[in-house]
This record gives sequence, C-alpha cells and structure tokens, in this order.
Amino acid sequence: MKNTNDDRYLKKNGKTVKKNYVARKNSLKKDTDKKLFSKGFVFLLIILALATITICAYFHPYMQISDIYVTGNNTISDSEIIEYLSNPIGKNILFYKVNDSEENLKKLDKIDDVEIKKVFPNILSVKVDENYPLFYQENENEIFFISNKCKVLKADIKDYDQSLIKISGAKTKKTIGQNFTSSKATIDFINEIQKYPYFKDLKELNLENKTDIGIMLRDIDVNFGDLNNINFKLKLLDHILSEIKNKDIKVSSIDLNNGKNPIVKVYSKSFNENLNK
Repeated sequence: MKNTNDDRYLKKNGKTVKKNYVARKNSLKKDTDKKLFSKGFVFLLIILALATITICAYFHPYMQISDIYVTGNNTISDSEIIEYLSNPIGKNILFYKVNDSEENLKKLDKIDDVEIKKVFPNILSVKVDENYPLFYQENENEIFFISNKCKVLKADIKDYDQSLIKISGAKTKKTIGQNFTSSKATIDFINEIQKYPYFKDLKELNLENKTDIGIMLRDIDVNFGDLNNINFKLKLLDHILSEIKNKDIKVSSIDLNNGKNPIVKVYSKSFNENLNK
C-alpha cells in the first residue's frame, strides 16, 4: 500500500503523482522554451527585419527624389545649381549625401553659403546665399564694384554691365571683402530696398548727403530724405508706385521727405480721367 504522505508523491488535479515526474516534465518545457526564444534567434529576426526595411526603402519609388526647390538665387539659374547637385532626381533620399552636394555648390564663385535639407519622403530644399556684383562707383578714375551684401569686390571689367546700379556720393572703402561704407544706416537701407519689387527699376543711388538720399527709378526722381524710418518710407514708396501703375499715369518725381504726406509730381499730359480711377 502506497503512503500518501510520502515526500516522493504529491497531489495534482485530484491525482497522486510522483514529484520526479512533474520536475522532469517542467524541465523539458523550459528547455523547449529556451531553444525557441534564444538570444541568437531573436537577434537574427531583428537583422532580417532591418534588412527587409532597408531594401524596401532603397528600391521603393516613394523614397526617390522627385522635386527640388531652389531659393535665394538671383544670378545663378536653377538648372546650374541642380547640375552641381549631381542631378539627384530619381536617387534615394535616404542615401543622398547632402554634405557632398553643399561642398560642390560652394565651389561656385558667387555662392557664399548653401543649406540643403531633406524633406521626406521625396523633396530636396536648397537655399543658397549669393554674393555678386550689384552696384558700382566711379571714384578718381577707378571703378569699384560693390556686392548685393554691400561688400567691396575685386575690380574686374567683365563684371561691368548696364544692369549694375550706380552709387554716387559715398566715400567708398577700398578693402576687398569689407563693407563699402562704415554707415550702418546706409547698409540697412540698401539691404532693405532690395526686398521690394521696384528695386529692379533702380538705376542710381545718390548717397552724398545722408539727410537727402536720392533714388532714380527709371525716369522717376525720388527724394527719400534722411535714413530715419527706412521701412515706413520704403513701404510708402511701394504703395505710391503701385497706384501710379494702376492709374497708368506718368510721374516725374516723388518726395518722401514730408512724413505721411508725400508729394507726387505728375506730368501735365497725365491730367485726365486716369487720375480719377
């Protein structure tokens, strides 16, 4: 007769079984679990998953560069910039080397700086910072070229053309790479006026008298006055020029040196129904 109180036996689900049987069964279960979920097996699954994702990302058209947006360029064409980017259209955006393309673009003489950003999933944003001849000044039988950033450039006759804007009256510094003037107000004025659409019509800036700045916009002589309230005056000038264009009238001069009441002189032939539009 079996002794139910023997340490070699135990009760399991209402039955009396041997302890060594239960221990052996649990041991087999642990060994099976260990084989199925070992660290090596889990690591292999992770590697396979990463490889699958990488391959899909590389070949999937969703991640191929399809659009390039270029900003900040005024003298260099979009096509030339894209050429220096090694024609990235169709290339995978994940593996596209931004740093290499930025260094290539910086090789262009007129580019100071470049910033390229990846806009996922398929767009490149390229922002360039140009430094090019925009103004010139004749001084003591010499021609000085001044950049769009108000820096003195190395004189090169090939850069001289009819598109450059003449600066008169200013005492130009001759140090290459430095600001052409020590007047911060003058530099701020030149930087700000470049932001307005009428800048393309600018022919000459007269900086001889800082209290009476002169601007020649095609055939319109603008008396800008002093360099106080620069932003207000530039916006006011933009508004006046828009009105002139909308009313199709011819103006000889604009005087902004009168606060909020500018004086606009109109050619006599323009005094017709156009003024009442």
